[in-house]
Amino acid sequence: MYDLNSSDEPQSIAHGLDRPAPVDVRAEFAARLHAITPRVLVTPALVALNILVFLGMLMGGVHAFNPTIASLLDWGANYGPRTVSNGQWWRLGASMFLHIGLIHLAFNMYVLWQGGEFIERLLGNAGFLIVYAVSGLAGALVSVAWHPYVVSAGASGAIFGLYGALLGYLVLQRDSIPVEVLSPLTNSTLVFVGYNLVYGVLRTGTDVADHIGGLAAGFVCGLVVAVPLTVEPPPRRAARNAAVLLGMGLLLAGAAVKLPRPVDFTAEMRSFAAVESKALATYRAALDQARSKKLSDDGVADVIQKDVLPDWEVEHRKLASLKGLPPAAQGLLSALLNYMDVRQQGWSLLVQGLRTHDISATKAGAAREQNADMLAREMAAQSAAPKAPTSIR
Repeated sequence: MYDLNSSDEPQSIAHGLDRPAPVDVRAEFAARLHAITPRVLVTPALVALNILVFLGMLMGGVHAFNPTIASLLDWGANYGPRTVSNGQWWRLGASMFLHIGLIHLAFNMYVLWQGGEFIERLLGNAGFLIVYAVSGLAGALVSVAWHPYVVSAGASGAIFGLYGALLGYLVLQRDSIPVEVLSPLTNSTLVFVGYNLVYGVLRTGTDVADHIGGLAAGFVCGLVVAVPLTVEPPPRRAARNAAVLLGMGLLLAGAAVKLPRPVDFTAEMRSFAAVESKALATYRAALDQARSKKLSDDGVADVIQKDVLPDWEVEHRKLASLKGLPPAAQGLLSALLNYMDVRQQGWSLLVQGLRTHDISATKAGAAREQNADMLAREMAAQSAAPKAPTSIR
């Protein structure tokens, strides 16, 4: 961030001249900012809060450099099926203070600390906090809309929003800033935003959607909260801050309502597991009763037709209707549906053989059952559910 206290003006060595000493424009502007916003409160508080959350994660047993997806979700990471589909909207805010390892935290806090003081004095304490919160929420919302099946966390959306607000301010209130300050300030801001956006696109695992969402929201906020740097701006700041809070709050709430609900594939897998467990237990109990002569062939067929197949077919139709899954989940779903088809074919053939005393049909059903058992073992070896990718922001 541009240093307002630096000066390239040559020092006068003339003595005894009556002309006034040259004005240090940068120092004068810095003094004016200090007079308008005397204390920087929000920036250090946000840095401290992010660090405290990270320390809490470490104390809870989360790895300092490679936290697991499960631990990130436990601490509030953003993830479409939970944030949107399960109504856990608090994750939009919680994920802003959550970081995927120490390096991720250190980089974001360095950038926030470096630029936060100047932007906070420019926007005021309340305006700075509002822009940070609104931009962070907007970035998280765009992120979950763009890639709902990616687990994401980090403060970058909010930080990009601060620089977006700075750009918005410079667009409308550039006359409030001396040329000697405005030119290098604009250049450094554009370089920061441009470099990080390009870097994010080129680097895999970076949540570019969050960056763009935060930047855009911050820019709009900057256009609204920008007021001339007079000695008494608080009344005008308060009205504009309220307008941003109300307007952007309604906009974000409306966007959240319109978001499509991504499938909670983990929950669907748990539902299938419950149906499978009940179906297999009922089927095997019927076979045990048949072996002990407690149940006739027709009795076994009745159990399969009435107590096993109906729930199995309902679950199959429900799983077959799932759309828009990520590739890993879609691959597992395809394998699962194939397994269910083979298992259902085996039971249907067995019912046919038992009803008609057709040994060939009974044997064909048993062969399908063995094939289904093999498919089940293969799926279990590949893991019960695909892991969601993570994205830093």
